[in-house]
Amino acid sequence: MAVELVERRKVVVDVYLLLAKDGRVLLTQRDGTGYGDGAYEPPSGQLADRETIVETAIRIGDRNGVTIEPGNVTLAHVMHDVSGGGRIAFFLAVAGWAGEPAAARWFPFGDLPTNMLDRARVALRHYDAGLRFSTYPAFGPAHLASLPHPAPGAPDRS
Repeated sequence: MAVELVERRKVVVDVYLLLAKDGRVLLTQRDGTGYGDGAYEPPSGQLADRETIVETAIRIGDRNGVTIEPGNVTLAHVMHDVSGGGRIAFFLAVAGWAGEPAAARWFPFGDLPTNMLDRARVALRHYDAGLRFSTYPAFGPAHLASLPHPAPGAPDRS
């Protein structure tokens, strides 16, 4: 009897760096990707084969002129993007770093730029509201899509 091989679903894994201080987050403009070029988002990249998400974060930092120590990286938010082929995005908070990307800008969490990839905006709003998981497009109770103020227990960014 022949064994039928079932192809497993492959999901793209994105890693975003959340470099935040004084209620602001550092955003860079996408360039040379062929998708959303010119739009703002946190520094990001895709998980490489046999690489941990912390190693990916360090690689993204290096590529953007930021030095990150592994012990300064924590999980901040996870987004399951079910649009298109499906993606999982890990948003990693970085407690301390050295350097700053020359092409980056600081934006208040409550006043993100209009020229931004929507899924990144949704994830940052949820993170700022104290939510640790979201889906994109948003599913579930409507109040999760646009919380106006940080939820109880949200991280203090002052």
